[in-house]
Amino acid sequence: MAIAATAAVQAGMWGRYNYLEAKAESKLPPGVAAEMRRLEIEPEKNAKRLQEIYAMYGEIFAPPSDTEDLIVQALLSLAIVPFVVAFGLILARRIVRPVSHVVAAAESVATGRFSARAPVLEAAPAELQRLAMHFNKMAQRLEAYDRELHDSSAAIAHELRTPLTAAMGRLQGILDRVFPYEEGQIATVLDQLEQIQRIIGDLQVLSLAQGGRLHLEISEFAARQFVDERIHWASPALQARGVRAINHVDAGQIVRADRTRLGQALSALIDNAVRYAGDGGIVEIDLVERDLGVELIVRDRGTGVSSDDEDFSRFFERFWRSEQSRSRHAGGTGLGLSVVQAICRAHGGHASASARAGGGAEVRICLPYTGAATDSGTLVA
Repeated sequence: MAIAATAAVQAGMWGRYNYLEAKAESKLPPGVAAEMRRLEIEPEKNAKRLQEIYAMYGEIFAPPSDTEDLIVQALLSLAIVPFVVAFGLILARRIVRPVSHVVAAAESVATGRFSARAPVLEAAPAELQRLAMHFNKMAQRLEAYDRELHDSSAAIAHELRTPLTAAMGRLQGILDRVFPYEEGQIATVLDQLEQIQRIIGDLQVLSLAQGGRLHLEISEFAARQFVDERIHWASPALQARGVRAINHVDAGQIVRADRTRLGQALSALIDNAVRYAGDGGIVEIDLVERDLGVELIVRDRGTGVSSDDEDFSRFFERFWRSEQSRSRHAGGTGLGLSVVQAICRAHGGHASASARAGGGAEVRICLPYTGAATDSGTLVA
């Protein structure tokens, strides 16, 4: 605005001098005025004759005084002030209006209304549009976190209360002589306590990952031996359900990751696949090398999850269970797949799930080659 105002004053002064020059020429005899216009085409060549004319008609070409120039310049400045003020108000409104919307939305978020959003005005400057969009993304994440916190709190209480109530009821039954005091009854109570312990362990991993404190010890190891090890650990559950686990990983393939955490994720996927693969089913594990990283893939032919997009979009949510068969009666804590996603993100990767042609699910653990962690974890080489 300052540059525009200065340019306007200078243009006014230039117009004034042009007016004075035209006025002076109008006072000259017609012949002299015509001669001057002709001579001014080449002023250097005709300088002598021009000086004679200026000397002859000096009173006509007398320049205005400095005082007159200052007065005219001041008047021009005063005339421009209303336009500068009006333009400034318009510009300030363009800036203040989107900022006021963001402030109002921020006040709503501060009071706990995380659904508040700031409108993104097309007429606003690009920087303020980005401010509103980033604020809305932040509010959306806060809303999702708040919803997850409320849902998780209720779900955690329910998931812990169920096995705890069963264990306490069994123990009370033993004390009241309703159940015999024998090894089988104690084993039942121990199973319920182990269920609680698994829930607490999964919650601890999720809490550490969410706070960026999930410690990772990165190393390189043989992928096929690693998968064989996890299949061997799952062999009791595999044999109990009559499920075969097939390792398709090549002998020479190498993975760079935290072996313990990645093993925890793979075991959770194997456990999930075994639980819903059906008796006599097959679980296949493969490792595919991509341009930017590797994908550890677990496939099954179970009916635990429908082919609906909604099921797979919520596959890694805490305590989410498909209505068809993902119930706690199948033995899961409802946290295993959330732990898988948290471990993948701590490695700088992610986990995804999709339906297989002909039925079943395919879960991919995608890890980058660099092993770079996100804000979900810290790496130690």
